[in-house]
Amino acid sequence: MLVIIGAFSYQFLYLQEKHIAEEDKAKATLVTEIIKNGLITIMLKGKAEDFHLFLEHLIAQDIHSVRIFRPDGTVISSSNPSEIGTKFNISWDAEKPLTPELFSREINGRHIYCIRMPIYNEKPCQRCHNSSKEVMSILSVEMSMEGTLKKIRNLREKTVFLYLLTLFTLTVSVGVLTTFLINRPLKRIISTIKKVEDGDLNVRFDTSRKDEIGSLAKSLNSMLNELNKARHELESCQIEAMQKVEKMATIGELASAIAHEIKNPLAGISGAIQVFAEDFPPDDPRRDIIQEVLSEIERLDKAVRDLLSFAKPPEPHFMRTPIMPIIERAKRLILPKAKKQGIDVNIITADDIGEINVDPEQMQQVFLNIMLNALHSMPGGGTLTITTYLRKDKGEAEIAITDTGQGIAYENLKNIFKPFFTTKHTGTGLGLAISKNIVEKHGGRIEVESQIGTGSTFRVILPLEVKNV
Repeated sequence: MLVIIGAFSYQFLYLQEKHIAEEDKAKATLVTEIIKNGLITIMLKGKAEDFHLFLEHLIAQDIHSVRIFRPDGTVISSSNPSEIGTKFNISWDAEKPLTPELFSREINGRHIYCIRMPIYNEKPCQRCHNSSKEVMSILSVEMSMEGTLKKIRNLREKTVFLYLLTLFTLTVSVGVLTTFLINRPLKRIISTIKKVEDGDLNVRFDTSRKDEIGSLAKSLNSMLNELNKARHELESCQIEAMQKVEKMATIGELASAIAHEIKNPLAGISGAIQVFAEDFPPDDPRRDIIQEVLSEIERLDKAVRDLLSFAKPPEPHFMRTPIMPIIERAKRLILPKAKKQGIDVNIITADDIGEINVDPEQMQQVFLNIMLNALHSMPGGGTLTITTYLRKDKGEAEIAITDTGQGIAYENLKNIFKPFFTTKHTGTGLGLAISKNIVEKHGGRIEVESQIGTGSTFRVILPLEVKNV
C-alpha cells in the first residue's frame, strides 16, 4: 500500500505541477500578447509620447519588467528608463526566422518567466517605418514565477498530507481489523492449545465464523475430540496392561516357586534312575528305556531352568572381552547336532569387533538360543553363517546369524519374542524371549529379517560401550 499509494501520489503531483506550469506559461504568453497589441495600438494612433509611460505602468506584482529591443539587442524602450540605449545579448539567430520563445531563469534570487515575442513590420506599420525590415523590434516581458512556485509548494504539502492521512487511516483500519478478525481469535486458539498442553482435553474453541479461522477452529476441535478419544483408549490400555503386568508378575512368582519345587525332585529322580541303571546288564533292553527317561528328565530340567531364567533373570556382569571366543564356544556346542543334520556352520569376520563390554555367559546363551532355532528351521540340512560387523559411526557391533531354513511367516514375526510362543512341538517358547531380555539389558537390540522358503537373519546389535542401561 505504501508503494502503490506513493506511486499514485507522485504521478498525481507530477501531472498537477505540469498543469500549473502550463497554465502559468499560457497566462504569461497571453499577457505578453496583450502588451504587444496595446503597444501596436498606441503606435498606430500616433501617440509615441505615451509609449514609455505605458510600459512604466505595466509593472505590477507579477510583471517584473517590460523591454523592447532592436533585433541587435539594443533597448529601445523599457519599464526601467535607465535601461534605454543599453545593449543586451538576446541570443537571437539572425539566419533563422524570429519566433516567440518562453524560458525561465533566476534574477537576484527570484525565479521568473521570460517571454520574447517579435513585433513584425506589418502594412499599417510601414507608413512610418522602413518597409524593408521584416521585424521592427522584439518585445521582452519578464514575469515572476513566485505565484507558480507557491501553488506548487501548496500542492505538494496537500499531497503529502493526504498521502500520510491515507496511510494512517489505512494502517489504523487494517490494525483494527487484524486485531478483531485475526489477533484475538489466534490468541484464543493459543490459549486453548496451552490448556490442552496442561492436560485439559475437554476444552474447545467455539466460533461461528465461516472463514479460515473458523476452519482452523473446526480442525482444532476435531483434533481435540480425537485426542480425547485416544487418551481414554490409552488409559484403558494402560489399565489392561497394568493388570496384565500384575498377572504376569504373579504368574512369574508362581512359576518360579513351582520351578524350584520341581527342580530338586527332578535331580533326585535322575540320580535314582542312574543308580537303578547300573544294576542292569549292558545288553539289557531296559537300559534303552532308562536312557529315554533320563532324556525326558533332562528336557524337563532345561524347561525349568528356562522358566527360572525368564521369571528371575540374573543381572549381567559386564567385563571387557572379545566377542569372537563367545561365538566360537556357542558354535562348538551346536556343532554335533549341526553335523548330524548335515548343516555347515561358518563364521565370517567382516569386521574385527575387538573387545566390548558384555557378560560372556549371557551372550553365549543368546547366540546359542538363536543358533539352535536356526538348526531347527533346517531339518533337511543347509548353511548357518555367523558374520560380525563393526559400526564405528554409530558405536555399535553387529553379529548377524543367517540360516537357509524354512523362514518365519509374516504373521509370526511380531510374536517370536513373546514368552511361550513357539511353532515347535517341543520347547518352552522362552529362548528368544530370554535372549531379547539379555540383549536389552546390554543396551542393544535384536532385529529379524525372514522370508518363507529362503531363510532368516537375526541381527544382534550391541553398543561398544554400555551406558545407563
